[in-house]
Amino acid sequence: MKTSPSWYASVGIWVAVAAAGCSSSGSTGVSIATACHDVAVARCNQASTCTLSETEAGLGFNILENYGSMETCVTRQSLNCTNALNAPDNGNNPAQIEKCVAALGTDCTAFFDNMPPTACTPMGPRAAGASCTFNGQCMSGACNGTKSSICGTCGTAPAVGADCSDSTCAYGDRCVSSVETCAAIVPLNGTCDGTHPCDRGYSCVGDNAKTMTTGLCQKASTSIGTACSGTTSGCDPTVGLYCGGPSGAKTCMRVVYPGYNGSVGADGGVTANDGGAADGGAVAPTPAGTACGQLADGTRVGCVAGDCYTATGKASGADVGTCKPFASDNDACDTVLGPGCMAPARCVVSGGGDGGTMGTCVVPVATMCPTTM
Repeated sequence: MKTSPSWYASVGIWVAVAAAGCSSSGSTGVSIATACHDVAVARCNQASTCTLSETEAGLGFNILENYGSMETCVTRQSLNCTNALNAPDNGNNPAQIEKCVAALGTDCTAFFDNMPPTACTPMGPRAAGASCTFNGQCMSGACNGTKSSICGTCGTAPAVGADCSDSTCAYGDRCVSSVETCAAIVPLNGTCDGTHPCDRGYSCVGDNAKTMTTGLCQKASTSIGTACSGTTSGCDPTVGLYCGGPSGAKTCMRVVYPGYNGSVGADGGVTANDGGAADGGAVAPTPAGTACGQLADGTRVGCVAGDCYTATGKASGADVGTCKPFASDNDACDTVLGPGCMAPARCVVSGGGDGGTMGTCVVPVATMCPTTM
């Protein structure tokens, strides 16, 4: 699944990685379709609510960047859940998924800190070293090496300091995309910089990469229009805010998403700038080539259903790049230069481990992998 643009802390959506067998329902008679729809709605609502500033209504930036609409999020999350529930050797079933739905709640700190409820992380029987596609097939609860591959290996999730370029960090840790290394989350008043990210609700105040100066994690504003500065207060990046405007009069501003004005129709869908909601509230992917990142006028522009890239990779910090919409399933992708894939599709790299970054967007199905390595 995609994280936010790299000027934000890494943010993901918990996906239904544990899976049941091919039975159509659990002990409660809940069908796979019903359970997967329910958990998809819960996860997408959580992802939107947790990445939306308190002074706004509409979609959180996680949904805008990863899907473009709630409907698309629910469809894609349901697809992943369905494929996971039909994976062999797993520790889940539709009834357990309903327990996960009940446990999810609205805990945004747990959402950002990669700490899903226990009910959402059942484990399977496969031992370390066994082939896997989903975490829930493994005794360890971790299927490693699957960011750019359908088939991974059961084992211990990467710890702090370990490489996370192709695996998800252990619960409670965060993958810093700039160095592709797992890092512990820094609490209030802790020392922070580009590789030591603050916990949700805080911003790193006083850090400067050019002078190699670290900062301190301080309480960040979650409201648009709040006064801010680079040295005394910050804006919460986990709700899509940044500190912008003229020197001496900076305020918390929302990252701009082309085609989206933040309004919501009666059906809960997004109303695009053209005022139409006939498409059910979807925001069109930002066209390829649209300028994004930190623009010269101080505006920060994000990409709807896509990522912002420079000539060398994803834009970060003050970089100016261009948007590349997600490639369609089964189309070409590139793990470094883009385009990426819309979750649950993975950019499966070909070339047999030769260091290449080009691949194809593939929706993972467990039957594509051998039972053992």
